[in-house]
Amino acid sequence: MIEFKNVTKTYETEDALKELTLTINDGELFVLVGPSGSGKTTLLKMINRLAVPTSGEVSIDGQNVAEMDLENLRRHTGYVLQTGALFPNMTVEQNAGIQLEALGWEATKRHQRIVELMKRVDLDPELFLKRLPSELSGGESQRIGIVRALASNPKLILMDEPFSALDPLSKRQLQELILHLHAELATTFVFVTHDMREAIRLADRLAVIHNGELQQLGSAKEILSAPANDFVREFFDDDSIRRQFMQTVVAAGLGQPITLVKTDRLATDVIVSGDVVKMAASDTIFSWAALVKQHPQQVVQVEETLLKPADLIAYLAQAKEAK
Repeated sequence: MIEFKNVTKTYETEDALKELTLTINDGELFVLVGPSGSGKTTLLKMINRLAVPTSGEVSIDGQNVAEMDLENLRRHTGYVLQTGALFPNMTVEQNAGIQLEALGWEATKRHQRIVELMKRVDLDPELFLKRLPSELSGGESQRIGIVRALASNPKLILMDEPFSALDPLSKRQLQELILHLHAELATTFVFVTHDMREAIRLADRLAVIHNGELQQLGSAKEILSAPANDFVREFFDDDSIRRQFMQTVVAAGLGQPITLVKTDRLATDVIVSGDVVKMAASDTIFSWAALVKQHPQQVVQVEETLLKPADLIAYLAQAKEAK
């Protein structure tokens, strides 16, 4: 668990953060979102002491970060920057394994770990391990940055706007990769972005930061349904965001209602042939799409409506026409 207690950061006469308090739970994919200059990156950097509070306290699992051994803290925290930040004169394997080398892993063990992680991020080790960073695309560089961050199996991964410079397709692919890795690993991710759509798609919970102050903390559904103030309302005032949720699919009239059978005492759902996966109205269409990718014939239930994969295609077509 990461705790920020009354944290203030002052640069000369200006406060980048002002008396900010929040808690990040173990295992969360937690997103810090807000406009450029809001203080979110400063907050992230305080976790591994790249920035130090002027006042207040940052703690990990109850221990004040200021009292931790700095080298040990950073070696056991994965960190992904806005670009891959790879050393240009080192191969992909050397870049990916640099933290493992610092931790004293022997060469064979390092190689095995990097090969394993390259496969997890969908890069063929035989094709990529000997390449130099100049031979990689932006998306490939970021995948190597993710491998490097995961190499030592840290409990904590920090990501500072890692996809902001990528094209939309690469960004979407890497967002899907992060969701998959987070679901697979028992690891806390703290992710910074100024992209509200990215925040909505990724976050278990998110914190909206503006002018160094916490504006609102909660799930995407909580923030969209009940914005705390005018800033939050205006920041997320985008109909394309609302169209990402299952409740909007149902509201669009897609799917079929579940037929109810009357009994003497109550109405019960008719059993539908095959397994039906229940999804919440607050789930996103991305979760639905991921399910359909794994199970192309899967039927889902949202409240009292059954949705088939064809409904997803129809909904996406409607959404495209509405743009």
